[in-house]
Amino acid sequence: MSFIALKQLSEVTNPGQVTNVLSGHDQQARLFNGTYQFSVSQIIDGSGNLTLSVNSYLVGAGFQVGTGGTFKGNSPEKYALEVLMFIQNLERDPTKNPSSRNYVTGTYNSDTGLYQGSFSLPCLFNLDAATGVVSYGADPYLL
Repeated sequence: MSFIALKQLSEVTNPGQVTNVLSGHDQQARLFNGTYQFSVSQIIDGSGNLTLSVNSYLVGAGFQVGTGGTFKGNSPEKYALEVLMFIQNLERDPTKNPSSRNYVTGTYNSDTGLYQGSFSLPCLFNLDAATGVVSYGADPYLL
């Protein structure tokens, strides 16, 4: 989400000046939170399987998907929605989320073609006293 928020700031990578991801850090609460909205195409294949695919709006963002991993989205927007939906699925599983935390929400509206929601994820942050650089990382909550 941070990658997308950063790329949205540039007219080069975001020529349409679309702001589909809003995010921020709450240092006192140690949360990385925000909202997202992606335009999605809905496809039903010959077997009746429903597939949602994010319509990319960023161009030349320099995003490269890894190899051999769980997530396959070939654009930052596709990858982000894949991760968000994956987290939502894990949050529903009591063996993976014994504390029943619900930090990611999302819904798809077939009338508007939008998948939108919010996130409020626990994070860790550190201040390097020598350089003044602040770094953020995820604070795992799912097993």
